Amino acid sequence: MPIRVLPPEVASRIAAGEVVERPASIVKELVENALDAGAARVSVEANEGGISLVRVVDDGCGIEPEELALAFHRHATSKLPADGSLEAVGTLGFRGEALPSIAAVAEVEAVSRPHASPKAARVRYSFGVLQEQGAAGAPPGTAVAVRALFRQQPARLKFLRSASAEASQIAAVVSHYALAYPEVAFSLRLDGRETFATGGSGSRREAAGGVYGRDIAAAMLEASDGAEGSSVEALFAPPSVSRASRSYVTVFINRRWVRSRSLSFAVEEAYSGMLQTGRFPIAVVDLRLPPEEVDVNVHPAKAEVRLRNERAVFALVQRPLRRTLSALAPAGSLAAVGWPRPPAAGAPAFDGGDAPGLVLGREPVQSRLMPPSRDGGDVGEQRPLPSALPIMRPLGQAGTTYVIAEGPAGLYLIDQHAAHERVLFERFLAAQLSASKPSQPLLDAVLLELTPAQQSLVTSFAPALGEHGFAVEPFGPGGFLLRAAPAGLRREDPARAFVELLDLLTREDAPADPRQRVAASLACHAAVRAGQMLAQEEMRDLIQQLEACEAPQTCPHGRPTMLHLSADELARRFARR
Repeated sequence: MPIRVLPPEVASRIAAGEVVERPASIVKELVENALDAGAARVSVEANEGGISLVRVVDDGCGIEPEELALAFHRHATSKLPADGSLEAVGTLGFRGEALPSIAAVAEVEAVSRPHASPKAARVRYSFGVLQEQGAAGAPPGTAVAVRALFRQQPARLKFLRSASAEASQIAAVVSHYALAYPEVAFSLRLDGRETFATGGSGSRREAAGGVYGRDIAAAMLEASDGAEGSSVEALFAPPSVSRASRSYVTVFINRRWVRSRSLSFAVEEAYSGMLQTGRFPIAVVDLRLPPEEVDVNVHPAKAEVRLRNERAVFALVQRPLRRTLSALAPAGSLAAVGWPRPPAAGAPAFDGGDAPGLVLGREPVQSRLMPPSRDGGDVGEQRPLPSALPIMRPLGQAGTTYVIAEGPAGLYLIDQHAAHERVLFERFLAAQLSASKPSQPLLDAVLLELTPAQQSLVTSFAPALGEHGFAVEPFGPGGFLLRAAPAGLRREDPARAFVELLDLLTREDAPADPRQRVAASLACHAAVRAGQMLAQEEMRDLIQQLEACEAPQTCPHGRPTMLHLSADELARRFARR
């Protein structure tokens, strides 16, 4: 096959695949353009997860009328010096690829007016082809509307997630830049509803209040450090305020939001020994490094950077956070956000609900979140034992994480958290299918302060959440009221349980079906944790309930609940055969 030069429209669509991965990619590029233009206000609007509409409006410097169409030419930019030097890039964008890439895969209308110009200019593109160009009336700044994304690339459209999942990604992008630029007023509307807004006061704590909620922002700590032209400022929650997802660590380098596993791990390491297994911090880290120490020209999306001395930057991030956290008094500040303290060592590992079965000492203890039966039965009652799992006898506990049990075919090492997850998961599904829904109205409705991404999850999973006992309704801009919760949540703050549930819903290994995903997330939240000591009666009761499960070999997320070491294998390992 002969070598040939690709047609411009084909080359544009290929290049667009690197820049425009999803609607959130468009929001990121347009917001960065607005910030580079010196905007003081940026408003973002998206419908149907950004597939039908993304609109970004700013009050920045605007584009000269005669240059607006030129901005849609590939590699046309105003952000690099004439010599094209990349060693000291001071803007978020510089490649000149964003606008032409977006225009290649969607219908785009842009209107822009410089502050000194009496009129605005307008251009309209349809999948890479200029359709209209002329004058328009508009306030100073730039407005870009993107519609019908990937309509001519159905293969790309198929790989997008649900509208709510895409909206959640958009919310995350806007939230990140609201935290990076607290002096800029951001607003976000999803499907016509204002999700969140920041005032642009310049206070990062105030911006964090718009993103995470005022109570969490008020409880956050501050730390800073610097050395040899580099500096770091961090706003981070105390160990008593944590999350079930790593997505709450946000890192900026020279005000550019980046994905860096190394720097996120530096934050987690600062909390070493202070968080329970499976819990992660909330932190905003603002790094300022000499431009020559950072290579931003790694990927067209510019979300990844290369650091010249990553080890030194790791220490720069970890050191001030660890110093501040180590100076905290032993008692945390959880009361500041209205959440109960975690159970003390030695407290019952299984507690809080009404489904009989687990035993602590001489009294029955009930698995959390399970409602009482109204007909004398129990949704979690024993079923005929599946032949795949033999009857086992507990021998002890290893590392306060694994139950050691003996069966007819050898030894079993049982992951207590995964096993309890499986038990609760099947109970939640059974309760959801039962005639009486496990819901308990709250005495006083709770106002939830959710991140924009969490708000999208509430909208997406509303039917499944309702079937499992939660009653949530919109309340004002960006707010939700929690009016009811699963009946078994009597010993736990329902608001905290609901927020943690939303974080768990984002797990990639969760079931695809919304109802099963909610059940799996509830089970993960309610199950006994690794590191919790179990009494002999508790271990026996957990094993018996696992034996009664329909699929006891794995937890709802697909991890094994147990490992088996057969009698023959034991004999072979000890050289008896």
